[in-house]
Amino acid sequence: MMKTKVLFTFFIMILASQSYVYGQTEEKPKLAAQKDYMFHKEFVGGVRLASTGLNFYLQYGIIKNIYVTHLFTLEYEWHIDYRDKKTVATPYNTQSGRNYYFGVENRFHVIRLSYGFERALADKAAVKNGVRVSWVGFVGGALGLVKPYYLDIRYPGSTPDEPPVILSQRYSSANATEFLSQSSDPSQVNCIDQASPIWRGLDQMSPVIGGFGRTGLNFDFGSRDAIVKAIEAGVTLDVFYKKIPIYVNDDSNHFMFLGFYLAFHLGKRW
Repeated sequence: MMKTKVLFTFFIMILASQSYVYGQTEEKPKLAAQKDYMFHKEFVGGVRLASTGLNFYLQYGIIKNIYVTHLFTLEYEWHIDYRDKKTVATPYNTQSGRNYYFGVENRFHVIRLSYGFERALADKAAVKNGVRVSWVGFVGGALGLVKPYYLDIRYPGSTPDEPPVILSQRYSSANATEFLSQSSDPSQVNCIDQASPIWRGLDQMSPVIGGFGRTGLNFDFGSRDAIVKAIEAGVTLDVFYKKIPIYVNDDSNHFMFLGFYLAFHLGKRW
């Protein structure tokens, strides 16, 4: 039921955007004809703040005419669930350590490659600080990268007099008890010590294939047509062929991610 509601919300937003565009067809911006031939390409980069994570992207555009631009985008997203809270580490050897996410089995990253378009709804008014409003839509492929999440686990020494042994480990059925055992006493063993360094597990990433769609509104407020300065807001839906094993508790994992975003473009046209 939850998945059905997510899909329904996403496609209702797309249909609403399309209806708005078609409702504007008889009110196209009145633009100087020469503008159709002034620029033919554009290139922008930016950052996208989304409810699903932090995204960086590069976008190349082919300007068909003053109303339509074809877009090709390459982007990377570090998936973040903002509901997750870090647990304060109590390392054996020091007073402070690397805080960790409790119950997390893997970290998730997404690389997207897409084709899309930008359709002008209203051009900048013939005044200073005008804003051009456009509808954007994208479809493409998503490559998910599942990176194991490592924790430093404390185990007892080989003899009662020896200090604990600290091992950097990923979650497995063999260490499930220790991986999910917390203690505020750094002298305790068979429990989490701290998070392992962030680079641990980079050589063990596994791919998950999927696809995505995106729609939104773009507000270009650049004072010169040759410079792209814009804010974009909308919604993105990623769908993968299987659940992404982010959490040890499988009931918390999903194969579909709906995210709302706010993006900041900066680039140029020529």
